[in-house]
Amino acid sequence: SDAAQAARTERALDQVRTRIAALRAELAAAGVDIEDKRYSIALHYRLARDRDRARRAIGEVLRPLPETLHAFGGKCVENVVAADAPDKAVVVERLVAHTRAGAAVFVGDDVNDEPVFTRAPLHWLTVRVGRGGRDASRARYFLESTAEVALMLDRMLALAASTQPGEPGPG
Repeated sequence: SDAAQAARTERALDQVRTRIAALRAELAAAGVDIEDKRYSIALHYRLARDRDRARRAIGEVLRPLPETLHAFGGKCVENVVAADAPDKAVVVERLVAHTRAGAAVFVGDDVNDEPVFTRAPLHWLTVRVGRGGRDASRARYFLESTAEVALMLDRMLALAASTQPGEPGPG
């Protein structure tokens, strides 16, 4: 059952939490920020002065990792989840189906967003944020910064407000 799986994941993550507690001073000194999301843990090192030191400290926490867990990297982060956890694409697909939205606007800035960009139906709006992502990303659109995301959303809301139901959009 889902509840039993969630309980197993929490117990396995408790082993990681115990290691984090034992190494808290070392992790803090290395500039690692811990984000405990109950069913996953993210170890961020974006603000670390010495990222190699931060990655070594994170490695101390994650090795060996319980076999029921999986670790994967992102942009200056190491994530720990259940080994059988769905990726972001599965989660977004389920959310769209559950809400009967029919489509999604998905904005991401990390390698962990690529499954969504890769598997999104053509009628979804997929946007990669940040420099350097264009060559490797499967997103259909690109923005330079998070400030541009706000501008994009403002323009989308203005277009939606100016379009009456049943009428085609501007231009």
